[in-house]
Amino acid sequence: MVIALPLDSGTDWTVTLAIQVRIKPSQQTVVMQILHWGEDWLKLLLLQTDSNESTAKSQNKIQPKDVNRSTSIITPFRLTILTGLLFLIVIAFIPGHYRVTAPASLEGKIQRVIVAPFDGYIANAYARAGETVNQGDLIAELDSRDLLLQQQKYEAEKNEHTRQYRQALAKRDQAQAHIFKSQIKQTDSQIKLLHKKIQRSSLLSPLSGMIISGDLSRSLGSTVKTGDLLFEVAPLDEYRLIILIDEKLVVDIKPGLTGVLTLKALHTDELTFVVDKVSPVFEENANSIAYRVEAQLDKKHPSLRPGMQGSAKIDIAQRSYGWIYLHELYYAVRLWLWSWLP
Repeated sequence: MVIALPLDSGTDWTVTLAIQVRIKPSQQTVVMQILHWGEDWLKLLLLQTDSNESTAKSQNKIQPKDVNRSTSIITPFRLTILTGLLFLIVIAFIPGHYRVTAPASLEGKIQRVIVAPFDGYIANAYARAGETVNQGDLIAELDSRDLLLQQQKYEAEKNEHTRQYRQALAKRDQAQAHIFKSQIKQTDSQIKLLHKKIQRSSLLSPLSGMIISGDLSRSLGSTVKTGDLLFEVAPLDEYRLIILIDEKLVVDIKPGLTGVLTLKALHTDELTFVVDKVSPVFEENANSIAYRVEAQLDKKHPSLRPGMQGSAKIDIAQRSYGWIYLHELYYAVRLWLWSWLP
């Protein structure tokens, strides 16, 4: 937008101050008011300060068509002052969008882990990180031969106890029959436990999605302990955006604020989001502390994958450009003075 302000110099020539600014139409009135407030001061800058009568008379004889002489009224020094004045007006009064920029990454809204159900060895691996799986798909298998041998052993013991139990019943020896019956129940429990372990030796995907961590294809035959993390699976249609906000700026972040996300893998697309939660959990960086802020994407994108990283900008409020660019410096100087003073 170009805003023009005619200045009445009281002479034969006319001056019009034209400013090209990028503002909203609703802000035009504010800019015009600022220019009117400084109108008299601008006239003094544009007029000659020499009070010599001969110089004044020569100036009154300047014709409007004499462009070369009329433009000499605005000297480089005055033009610099005028430019500086306009710059200060812009940064001091014209509002802009104050946004907090921070690194962000995508995580699966739901993440399921697959752990080793017992101590054993890795027998086969059918999938690894980066591959998509469906619920119930076989991802890997643990060696269950030892379990099968133990199961056969307990089944033989159960058959022996059953035979002895029947002989005790035939002899009407109730005490021995009761002992053998208890041993049968005990071995039967061991058989059921081993059967469960054998079933769990086949590691199945708990949901449909992508394997985001875990690769056993290069670890065939290696040992695993009970509870070892083997795989992580996350769905492909539900994501959670994690934004790391610097501790100096986290006080400005509130749930419900909106923003725009740009990912490195999708640098041409802008994804909108809404801040869902400001978590008290923080991460220590090299020189500062960053707090985790969780947000939800407004729309789903078919190319999104867990682990993608990019930059997020959170819209806070309308502030002057001077405050936007200088408030961090002001806070840093204020904190330094406060710590330095006794």
